[in-house]
Amino acid sequence: MGGPDMLRCRVLGPLEIEVDGGQVDLGGPLPRRLLSALLAAEGKPVADATLAEMVWESDPPAVLSSALQVTVSRLRSALGPTGRESLARSSAGYVFAVEPERTDAGQFVAMVAAGGQLLSAGDAARAAHAYGSALALWRGEPWSELGSTPVTTGARARLRELREIALEELQAARLASGDAAGAVAALSEAVAASPYRERRWELLVLGLYRCGRQGHALAELRRVRELLAEELGVDPGPALRALELQLLNHDPRLLIVDSPAPPVGFIPADPTSTEPTSAGGDHRASAGGGRPSPLALAPSQLAARAKVTRPVARPLSSFIGRQTELALLAGPLATRRLVSLLGPAGVGKTRLAMEHLAGAASQTDAWLVRLSEVATPQGVALSVASALGVARSAGDPVPAIERALTDTPGLLVLDNCEHLVGAVGELAMALLASCPRLRILITSREPLGVDGEHIVAVRPLAVTGENDVDGAAVALLLDRVGASRPGWRPSASELASARQICRALDGLPLAIELAASRERAFGLAGVASHLRDRFAVLGATPRGSLTPHATLRAAIEWSVDLLPSADRAMLLRLWPFEGGFSWQAAEAVQPPGAVGRPVLATLASLVDRSVVMADTATAPARYRLLETVRDYCRAADPDPSATRAAHAAWTRSFVADRVALTTGPEAGQAFRSLTAELPNIRSGIAHDLDHHPVAALRTSAALEWLWSAAGSLAEGSRLIQDALRACPSAGPADRVNGLLALAIVTFHAGDPGETIRLADEAIAMLARSPDGGRPLLLKALRYRAAGTVQLADVASAGATAERLATELDRLPTPAWVHAATGLAVGAAQLMAGRRAEGEASLVAARDLSYRCGYLWGQGTGELLLAWNLLSDREVPERTAAQALRSLQRALAAFTEQSNGTDLLSVLYAGAHALPYLDRSTDAIRLRAAVVEHAERFGADHRRYVHLAGAGFETRLDQAVSPGERAGAERDGRALSWPAMLQLFSETANAALPAVVAVGPEANPAMAQPPT
Repeated sequence: MGGPDMLRCRVLGPLEIEVDGGQVDLGGPLPRRLLSALLAAEGKPVADATLAEMVWESDPPAVLSSALQVTVSRLRSALGPTGRESLARSSAGYVFAVEPERTDAGQFVAMVAAGGQLLSAGDAARAAHAYGSALALWRGEPWSELGSTPVTTGARARLRELREIALEELQAARLASGDAAGAVAALSEAVAASPYRERRWELLVLGLYRCGRQGHALAELRRVRELLAEELGVDPGPALRALELQLLNHDPRLLIVDSPAPPVGFIPADPTSTEPTSAGGDHRASAGGGRPSPLALAPSQLAARAKVTRPVARPLSSFIGRQTELALLAGPLATRRLVSLLGPAGVGKTRLAMEHLAGAASQTDAWLVRLSEVATPQGVALSVASALGVARSAGDPVPAIERALTDTPGLLVLDNCEHLVGAVGELAMALLASCPRLRILITSREPLGVDGEHIVAVRPLAVTGENDVDGAAVALLLDRVGASRPGWRPSASELASARQICRALDGLPLAIELAASRERAFGLAGVASHLRDRFAVLGATPRGSLTPHATLRAAIEWSVDLLPSADRAMLLRLWPFEGGFSWQAAEAVQPPGAVGRPVLATLASLVDRSVVMADTATAPARYRLLETVRDYCRAADPDPSATRAAHAAWTRSFVADRVALTTGPEAGQAFRSLTAELPNIRSGIAHDLDHHPVAALRTSAALEWLWSAAGSLAEGSRLIQDALRACPSAGPADRVNGLLALAIVTFHAGDPGETIRLADEAIAMLARSPDGGRPLLLKALRYRAAGTVQLADVASAGATAERLATELDRLPTPAWVHAATGLAVGAAQLMAGRRAEGEASLVAARDLSYRCGYLWGQGTGELLLAWNLLSDREVPERTAAQALRSLQRALAAFTEQSNGTDLLSVLYAGAHALPYLDRSTDAIRLRAAVVEHAERFGADHRRYVHLAGAGFETRLDQAVSPGERAGAERDGRALSWPAMLQLFSETANAALPAVVAVGPEANPAMAQPPT
């Protein structure tokens, strides 16, 4: 980018940009805010949504991308040829690439680091100059153009803390150089400004002592002790206690012109470098050529062996829903030396660790080290040393930590380790090897990956518990709402809203607590209705929260930003998936630059980092994003249109592949796969209705049997009709397929007249088509035949069946088509009174279905044969038993097919077979359950019942007394789907053994199909 004076950026106060020695006029407030936002990111890309929040705050522009482009264009023009190349666009957002040394913030950090190195090396005069120069760079609030956002809040806090440290260490340098009087004057003002910073009191007391004011020094020690006790309820730290002891003992070392060491971790690493500094940044290096640290001669010396255990304070709010994990930590894992609590952002890992730590602290020493604010690997050991109260030498702090912990049993909790897993892993291995009685508990979003690590997965709270009662997530929400509404008892509608909120928030405790805090403003119903914009509704975390993040969005952003670029790009392509996805689906939507990479490794990495959830209890495993992560990824995706298009393309391919299997031996697995992916299929069709309506028509029509099997007849009908309307100019084959799909859906919904009309429209359209579309014609005739049979139109059914048989013999046809045709012909023959021919046709079609693996043909053949057996006015027990065995086989076929609609038809027929086997009450219960569930499905459970003749309902109603029937119907309507299936299976199994075969079957030809 050129020489060092070509571009300078000043952010420690109002923004100033200098190019080639001259100050640049950036224009109005928007360009200044935008550039400030990019500078606050310190060379990292900033997503458009984050820029919108930082620049426009609560009033973003209607078209964000255009507004950003205009503002960026203005900035580039103002920066001129020298600076415009620094402002660039990457796949993750805009970035302002400028070296830290060209910003006053970067210079400030470097100067403070240099001051620390000089002070450690004994060059106090130059250290004082470095600190003074660093402080002189401050002109006001950092990035003063920007409000409070997750990005600026943390960055400002870091710089402010570093400034406070620089103010203190400037006085330490003055003490070390002999200017005790000047240091005391400055420190008297400093302790008044920040009375809880013990470092200032330590330096002030030492300065007073060196000025010959011993009584005043002791008075200041008493003052700070009283202040800390009254205001915070704590005692002074080990450094001040050791200093007080030295004062009382008139320790001569206090008069040595040297200063107490800077506090743990005060020397920051260069934010642009991963190399360790020589001032204690690398715990393997020694500073000052072996010269003892100032600490070795100063007040904190006596604390070298004064390991401190502070009481662990539980948060004031109640702890809900983690009893299993607590019991695991206190029980089976109590002897494990390295345990990791892993889980996604906001799941409650820190709170769980605090609760366990509070319990463990009563039995052993326990320490908590919060690593969320530690920016570099070198700071991990320094933070542990500080928490333990271990004195720090200029070199490696690990030996001092090991000496303090060698013979002491204790529990060390390292919180928020995900950004420092390498350094935490190294330190953990070193401490566990040298401290045999130490145990370590970490919280992180990814494992350390070291030998001996035991992982406890911290999952979201359950929304629904055992026996369908409300789970811990709902209990947490109600508890937090009740905390601000004494005496409150939720109404039924409030409970429903609470469940809706917890489901939408995935049971994440952080999100639920934020939702509870909004209840006072919106009510539970209001919060539930606004969760589509969850990040705006949930707002900021409350004061005192254990989370280090200002908002839920910031917590998720922290996780995503830690990902390698390839993993992040993959994650941002997964948000369109509804209800989870397979690894093959993830592979199909990989970013363009990632095609060919092993997607399993990427998914494993995302699971390890707790941004993707894995359900390995199913085979094969399925993956999903929490809804909050999905919302974040949707907003952060640099090209959401391309991502949606890739998802829709996978949906089309998946449906086409699985539908091709639904008429063969693999039909069961195909239907189960399609049913599992229904949420994704819906999303893909919705996309295609807007962008590729012909593709939407093909997909929705291809699923003609799934809409019935999944009990989604109304949805299937609506989608097919929407697709037909969306592409009126589609080709004849596509429109005929759509019409026929709609025809079979209406047939299963109980409207055979509409089925016939749609089939006739399709046949007429095929007659006008040049090629005639023979496979489609056979399908149209089969569906027309089904409609005519259902309407009991003997003449029309016979004519349609005759034409169907004629068309079938013209050209070679798949076996399953022959089987389906045979079923239509057999039903028409039965209805025409040609019972022997009909039975023969049905048996042949059923047996062919078994041989070719055609599940629907197997189940329907058995169902039709069963109704035929029940058609006589008097049904012998053995005939009823044979019908029941057919229905059991039909149930097995439709169960394998995951076909809920036809299962209801089987159970309905079963209800009419059971009275002949002395199971009338159970039959009435079963019939009532079938009717109830059929109404929910929108399905016609009475298909084919005309084959049983008239009066069959009356026979069942008269099998028991009116009172008994009313009670049985009431019980049946209350049965769940599994309970309904169980009722049929248990009743049939109990009834059939009583019918022992003494002679031949009632109809041997219909008995057992081929295997």
